[in-house]
Amino acid sequence: MLTSDTEKLFTAYRIIGTKWIIHILCTLSQGPKKFSEIYGCVPSISEAILSKRLKDLQNDNLVNRTGLTHSIQNMYELTPKGAALAAFIPCLMDWFTENMN
Repeated sequence: MLTSDTEKLFTAYRIIGTKWIIHILCTLSQGPKKFSEIYGCVPSISEAILSKRLKDLQNDNLVNRTGLTHSIQNMYELTPKGAALAAFIPCLMDWFTENMN
């Protein structure tokens, strides 16, 4: 594998290989959500870790956070880049169904 390909692979793995990221991407692929809604959809995650993972996803330009009018709550949604990454999740699930059962 070429060096640039290896770097791309490690960058992708750093993102999707981090615990809970795939769960968060999958949850947000269903549409924008409040923090509490994401928290309710991701099993066994702490609020502190969810907050950190969302910040990491924002730093990677995969998630946008917007403040709600007249509220202290924020909405989180996938960017186009995040949606493109989340699109591979059904493929992983199909692979598992076809090969691991």
